[in-house]
Amino acid sequence: MEELEMDETSFAAIRSVADSGDPMITLSGELDISSAEIFRRAVEDVVKDSPGRLVIDLRELTFMDSSGIAVMVYASNNVADVQLCHASTIVRRVIEVTGLSDVLRLEQS
Repeated sequence: MEELEMDETSFAAIRSVADSGDPMITLSGELDISSAEIFRRAVEDVVKDSPGRLVIDLRELTFMDSSGIAVMVYASNNVADVQLCHASTIVRRVIEVTGLSDVLRLEQS
């Protein structure tokens, strides 16, 4: 497991490999305008390998604003299948309200 970066807002984006063999990014803390660039760099690192699928584990993500959504849309524009796992009710609601649950596949908890 490779920790990409952690900043003073207690956000981390950790790249690893899912059980399926697909690249996975695990997010923790608060994903907002001050931390979105960390997430974007993690996604860009994955995208350069042209994977067919990207798993994003959200179990430890406590907050997400439109900056995080923008990076997820970037991911979906560059990877055919983006699967979001373990989204909290709050994070799931943000994705659903934006109308992106068809683009960003939410795993049923």
